[in-house]
Amino acid sequence: YYDKVDLDITNKEWAKNLSFTECNLWFFPYCNNKHYIMICVNIKAERFEVLDSLRHKDFEKTYKSMAERVVQYAINYMKTQFADKTVRWERFSWFKLEKVTQPDQISCGMYVIRWMRHWEGKYNSSLTKDWKRIDLINEERECLMLDIILDEENLERERIMKEATKYCNMKNKKKELKGRK
Repeated sequence: YYDKVDLDITNKEWAKNLSFTECNLWFFPYCNNKHYIMICVNIKAERFEVLDSLRHKDFEKTYKSMAERVVQYAINYMKTQFADKTVRWERFSWFKLEKVTQPDQISCGMYVIRWMRHWEGKYNSSLTKDWKRIDLINEERECLMLDIILDEENLERERIMKEATKYCNMKNKKKELKGRK
């Protein structure tokens, strides 16, 4: 997919007012064959970090060329942002997180979201504590969904709330009718 995606954000209108000179971590979620991974450019540690919840052993074959391409676009953009700050890209190394294995085949996106919220450039067991349990991942999924739906900026919030209320009323009526039989 990455060949079809325009990763060059240097001329994008939305990117013109961004200031990244104080950022130490840049996150790039990436989907390859329905599996999400996170590529993090860690300025402070001088590393390109690949966070993969399935710990693919074939990283070199599957992700490395794509990750290098994403990183190259990031570097090109950062060079325009860090004009006054010296970043020695040639000193950067690759780091691959080896400590996480998700318990199913569908929660990789939730891991990526969690990493974007909490990753600080080093493995912290609290990031994955209890995340071997599907029920906790699903709870996080439900909370995220509610955060999106209930956010005041969501233009569809009122419509969705009305539909949800209708659905709950309908479901309660069915239960009530079933209970009478």
